[in-house]
Order: sequence, then structure tokens, then C-alpha cells
Amino acid sequence: MKNNNVFVVAQKEAADHLQDAGFLVLLATYTVIVFASTYMLGSLAHDDNSVLLSSIHVKIISQFTPLVGIALGFDAVVREKKSGSLNVLLTHPLFRDNILAGKLLGSTLLIAAIVVFSVFVSIGTLLIFYGVEVGYSELIRIAVFAILTFFYAVTFLGIAILISTIVKNSTDSLICNIVIWIFICILFGAILKTVVAILTGQTSNEGILITQLLNLSPLHHYAEAVTGRADLSFMGVNVEPIVRGIFDTRYTLTQCFREFWMNIVVLIMTPIILFIMNFITFLRKDITL
Repeated sequence: MKNNNVFVVAQKEAADHLQDAGFLVLLATYTVIVFASTYMLGSLAHDDNSVLLSSIHVKIISQFTPLVGIALGFDAVVREKKSGSLNVLLTHPLFRDNILAGKLLGSTLLIAAIVVFSVFVSIGTLLIFYGVEVGYSELIRIAVFAILTFFYAVTFLGIAILISTIVKNSTDSLICNIVIWIFICILFGAILKTVVAILTGQTSNEGILITQLLNLSPLHHYAEAVTGRADLSFMGVNVEPIVRGIFDTRYTLTQCFREFWMNIVVLIMTPIILFIMNFITFLRKDITL
């Protein structure tokens, strides 16, 4: 793999997205949502945590951040294949792994920039409108939150690019990705509770089967690591946590890591596994027109 070729493809991928009107509209909408939710919670924050940590609307972020990953990846491969540009690119001294690695790198860097930007929007909103004090320990927790959010969003990027490699057109890819987003981020908890209740008659949120099945959702691992809650989907599994994730200032970050280390490992490993699957699928795919 030639690193220079990878960086060139990554630069082109990032530039294409930043020039795309649809992506810019989504980014602007996401920024407004982050600003509005932070402003609203900033005026209501009253629990034991700091105003800064209490004002980050994790549920909103958990539901809308995946859309950024989907927007960056749903047509990453199928667009190039349908336009014939993949065949043109491969006539140059550029290999398949260079193309996919560049696309993954460019989109991943964009996600990182967007997550950092959204954190600055949240902190800036609270500083400007409420004059909150920002301590060193709070900044550390917010940095950890940003890293976990990054891996969570990149998971959906990996899913989107994998689907883009398999399907035949961008429309099918977008529909598949939206269905997956709705299922995981909106309806998973409610569907899970309903299915378990029908099959076993068990309605308790703390049932062993529900707990085991929740591990299939990246939202579960993100929600548990950040908030301590098992689920943040609509009408999902609602169990009051003992440790409220990394934002629970009653516990040190070390204690939080010990409590949620498995969730953090899953959040980090899932996009890596998806990227490996992307490479295997793309390298074996027939891309001739």
C-alpha cells in the first residue's frame, strides 16, 4: 500500500464531501441540534454533576451522530462504480486497497473534525450564555466522551461503506442504511422488549435475555459507557444505573473505566472489524461495468 496514494484519495474524498450541498445541510442541521439541546439542558441542569457535563444531551447525540457516518459512507463505493471512475482509477498506479483506505481515512478524519467541532459548540454555548466554569477534570471527561462518540459514529461509517460495496446503486444503499439507523438508534429497545415479552412472557427490563440481546447494539455500549444506561432508543430498556457513565463525577475516570471497560473495548473493536470486512469485501468484489 502506497501511503502517498492513500492520502491523495483521502484528500479528494474529504473535499468531495465538503463541496456536497446535501452533506453541508446535514452538518448545519446537526450543529443546530447540538446547540439547541445544549442551551435547553444548560438552563435546566440541576443534578449532582457540573452544569457543563449535565448539559451535553447524550440521547440526541447518540441518535443523530450516526447519520453523519451514514452520509459519508452510503455511496462511497457504489457512486464510483456506477460512474465508472473505479475502472479509471485502477488504470493508474493505484491499487484497490489504496482506494478503500483513502476513502476510509478521509471520511474518518471528517468525523473526527465534526465531533470535535460539536464539542466546541456545546462548551461555547455554555460559556457564552451561562458563563459556566470549565475545570480540568471536566475537560478530560469531555475528551473521553468525544473519543467514544467518534468510535460510535465510525461504526456506522463502516456499516455504510460495507453496504455501499455490496449493493448496486446509491438509492438502495441509502435506504438500507436508514433502515439500520432507525432499527438500532430508534426502535431497537422497544422491539427487543416486545419480542422478549411475546416469546417468554418476561416484561422486566432487567431480564437476562434482554441484557444479552442488548449487547448486539452499538448504541447499548455507547449509552452504557457514557451515561450508565443500558439503552437510549425510543421507549427502550430503562434501568436506573448505579454509575452514570463517564460523566458521573462521584466516581473517578479510573473507576468508570473499570466499570465499563467491556463497552469501551466493543466500541473500539467494532469499527476495526467492520473496516476489515470492508477490505475483504471490496478486494473480492467484481467492479467491472
